[in-house]
Amino acid sequence: MSNLIYRVVAACGALGYGYPKESLQAALKGRVDAIICDGGSMDAGPYYLGTGTEYFEREAVKADYRHMVAAGKQIGCPVILGSSGMAGGNRNLDWMIAVAKEVFAELKVEGAKVAVIRSELDPEIVIQEFRNGALRPTGLGPDLDEQSLRESVIVGQMGVHPLITAIEAGAQYILAGRSCDVALFASDMIRRGIDAGLAYHVGHVLECGALACDPGSPSDCLVAEIYDDGSALFSAPNPTRRCTAYSIAAHSLYEESHPQLQFYPEGVLALEKTQFFSKDSWTAGIRGSRFVRSSKPWPWSIKLEGARHLGTRKVSLIYIDPAALPRIPSEVLVYGRNGVQATPVEASKRELGIIIETAAPTQEAATLLASLLTHYLIHYGYAGRKATAGNIAYPLSPNLISFKRDDGQFGAIVPSGTRDPVFFANYPRIKEAVIGLIAQEFPDALANARFTITEADAANPAILLRSVGHDPVELASRHRQEIERITSVATPKTNSRLNLDAPDAYVWSLYHLLQNEDVIKNTMFPITYYRASGAEWAEESTARPNYFDIGETGYCGNIDDRTLSVIADHAPAGAPVGTQRLIDMAVVIRSKDAGINRLTFDVIFASAESYEASLHSNVFAREQIAKILNVPLDRVVGTFFVDTCNAIKISIDRPNISASMDERDVFGAQQQAAIEHLSIPIYAAALGRASSF
Repeated sequence: MSNLIYRVVAACGALGYGYPKESLQAALKGRVDAIICDGGSMDAGPYYLGTGTEYFEREAVKADYRHMVAAGKQIGCPVILGSSGMAGGNRNLDWMIAVAKEVFAELKVEGAKVAVIRSELDPEIVIQEFRNGALRPTGLGPDLDEQSLRESVIVGQMGVHPLITAIEAGAQYILAGRSCDVALFASDMIRRGIDAGLAYHVGHVLECGALACDPGSPSDCLVAEIYDDGSALFSAPNPTRRCTAYSIAAHSLYEESHPQLQFYPEGVLALEKTQFFSKDSWTAGIRGSRFVRSSKPWPWSIKLEGARHLGTRKVSLIYIDPAALPRIPSEVLVYGRNGVQATPVEASKRELGIIIETAAPTQEAATLLASLLTHYLIHYGYAGRKATAGNIAYPLSPNLISFKRDDGQFGAIVPSGTRDPVFFANYPRIKEAVIGLIAQEFPDALANARFTITEADAANPAILLRSVGHDPVELASRHRQEIERITSVATPKTNSRLNLDAPDAYVWSLYHLLQNEDVIKNTMFPITYYRASGAEWAEESTARPNYFDIGETGYCGNIDDRTLSVIADHAPAGAPVGTQRLIDMAVVIRSKDAGINRLTFDVIFASAESYEASLHSNVFAREQIAKILNVPLDRVVGTFFVDTCNAIKISIDRPNISASMDERDVFGAQQQAAIEHLSIPIYAAALGRASSF
């Protein structure tokens, strides 16, 4: 009989998403070796790194962290937070430290050892690497130049070593800058001698909280138990969620451009032989994952992210009569036509704009309610959801615009959209549930502000105009001309919002690998230790991370992401005997950014028969997918089969760098519509093995 050797709690998908207190309390029953949460990522765009600000509301972040600290104080286990303050730069980290000090004071935390690990890097160091030709691209763009780098805020994603060093030094509370999400969870397991392949894979499943469940949501807890037989079991402390073999397998593909290879600072996680299994109807597990210490660029490659200021921004949201829509230039973003994707929605399909607007006596109250509605709506998990990466697409980073209303009150507005037919069918109850969650968790937010949610579609089109520039006078003139271009052919409705001052625009200036081991080991990720007594933190010492090799050598499997598990282009013989809607064959059909320069699509099938029939159809060959997604063939990175969980993954180069000025979907979470609407031809050869058609 296997023995439990480690148990870890993931609080939620990102600090600020919120999670039920009851879930954490249930998760704390029994052994707890660590409580961990990711604090953010680059998903929401470069603004947060460039400005050093937080994506989530301060009250939400503080509430989430307070629960973690209270639990850590009670149990005495490590409490780890990475990518602090969303982007993990120095200003983001300092913001989170201020929140932590408040929490420590309120909870009367005394004598605790705290480690602060910084990840920001001097641009001049990066410029020297650029001059030496030593920065390795991670795909297409962004283009590098010295001036852009000099104007950038730059961070590196830390791996496990700085975190292990801090835990070994006795730090109970760790606040880390920009971090590899998986490293937050893998570090303590590796420190305790747990196999690296299992540790990294467990970390990947945990890093988004209960998003790996059915139904999934990052606004809830997830627990992993590690056993001495080399297996791990996942369970949700919330009884309304289940962990199944398919939900764990589906999340193992999440945000990765290859289904079976994941690249980390220390090596490569290989999932080719991973087994996904269900223990019971609520618990599922993994075994057999491998971690490979390979040749360059791994180990000791650190992914660098840089953000720089582009200019100030003006935005207008113009509602028009549908009869005027044909007169609106084709390149203009219109919800109901091309708000979610640049390619117009087909006449037989639907595109829905969802515009959240709040009003309140104070700007803080208006912003808080708009933020809560936005964050809950994008990730609300509901039964039957296919697009588990996000329910709606945001065109702006930040996605929220604050303004002064004509009635003297303050307002906030968030434009977004979707083309997901499953979401359409569930939208009324999703909206009701989201409002109910906010009423339960943040009752003052609803008491202090009012809101409207406007649905924009072909019958009620909404135009989004965006202008960016450095000179305020020139920007105002240019944006006014863009408005006049629309109003000359269409009359704005009274609820239109014109000439709003949106947050400044930032762009990604760097997304490359640093391979200079001297810089990595002797400059990056300095650790400062404090002795905390409430809000008073006395600095005790500083340290450098201790580095050592991780992973196996001599691995005989394939770790080439351009050849492993590639779907061959092989036309089936004969004529199809029928068709089946893909949406009826799959339990997950989603899209998501895999970094700032790639989009990945995951299709997880409901049965092995449906999976085999879809592979046999040849619909998912690289050449066919290029046509379906309307992208050049050389932009299709690959299409891959995944026998271990009956899945197909598609990865393409992003049409633009995430959060560019022409962005329609910052997170890339609503680009799957063309795949979602596919009908799969069924061939006799597939029927010979199938029982579900």
